[in-house]
Amino acid sequence: MMMFKLVAIAAALALAACEGGTAPEPGVSTAAPGGDASTATQTPFIAETGRGWQEAVVSVRDLAPIRDFMIEVAGYEVRASGALAPAWLEAWGLEGASGEYALMASPGKDVGWVRLVRFDGVEQALIRPGAQVWDQGGLFSLMVRAEEADLVMDAAHARGWSVFNLPQVFDFGGLIIKNVVVRLPDGVNLAVYSRVQPPIEGWNDLEGFSYPFNTMAMVHDLAAERAFFVDGLGYGPFWEGDYIDPAPVSTNHGLPNNFSHVIPRRTAILQQRPGEDGRIELMHFDGLEGDDFSARARPPNLGILAVRLPVDDLDGALERLAGLGVAPAAGPAGLDVQPYGPVRWAAVQSPSGIIVELIEQP
Repeated sequence: MMMFKLVAIAAALALAACEGGTAPEPGVSTAAPGGDASTATQTPFIAETGRGWQEAVVSVRDLAPIRDFMIEVAGYEVRASGALAPAWLEAWGLEGASGEYALMASPGKDVGWVRLVRFDGVEQALIRPGAQVWDQGGLFSLMVRAEEADLVMDAAHARGWSVFNLPQVFDFGGLIIKNVVVRLPDGVNLAVYSRVQPPIEGWNDLEGFSYPFNTMAMVHDLAAERAFFVDGLGYGPFWEGDYIDPAPVSTNHGLPNNFSHVIPRRTAILQQRPGEDGRIELMHFDGLEGDDFSARARPPNLGILAVRLPVDDLDGALERLAGLGVAPAAGPAGLDVQPYGPVRWAAVQSPSGIIVELIEQP
């Protein structure tokens, strides 16, 4: 049985102050991954390259609802928090704006972080306002594992949030999977996966839900999007093909039942190396034409804003992307980003508006 964890306020208040000199919120940890609180602000975390994206950047009006959901339902901790870096805001053309962040991490995990960011002093809009699932524009969902997807849905319903459909069970290449896509505030979707059969291996510490191992984007031109990630960013295929239901049925993405056996979902699941970390999943609903919200996918707009990808050679990555006709959307620039410390940074954008922030550490 999955256990929902409540983090005691008294324990949180006993922790050392977080970045910026503020007292930590409930669930805050000031310890660096693999280190302790005494070295948290002195020893930068070195992100592993070639493993896929390290963290997702999620823009919200208020940090508290999603932060507290992650803490209370899945036992996440706040790995770092503080003010948004002025240099990052300026790189995006948001001079005069301010804000704060909370870096959420599943305990003991050094990948799959979620950086919640709130912008102040600037107008915002939803990246995907009123969007149907098959509409293009930015990132659609963060994908997590759970022992029981229904319980995560129940916890979301208790907060007044909704889902696209009730949990659906389907056969994916011989794996029987249950999935529900929970609609969090500000256009942030959380796709929750439970394994029905056979039992999943390597995920023995699931409590509530895991760290995000994948992120999904709905795209109109799958080939162009694939080239951006494969040729430009060094991803390779994990699984590619069409998924179509054998008979009319409810689907995990809210496709009308009478279309589920007619509309192929063309899919490319991409990874930088074997394993389940830092994946990108591209999906195209063949036969459905939707709106394009790609132009809205940029700070300070609301939703799953970007993924941050560690690279060994920022200039080399930008050169490869330039060969595909992709210029930086912001940067290059030198930033100080906690918990990485000083980095060279640039942001690039895929044809469908997916922002990938590249970070090179010394």
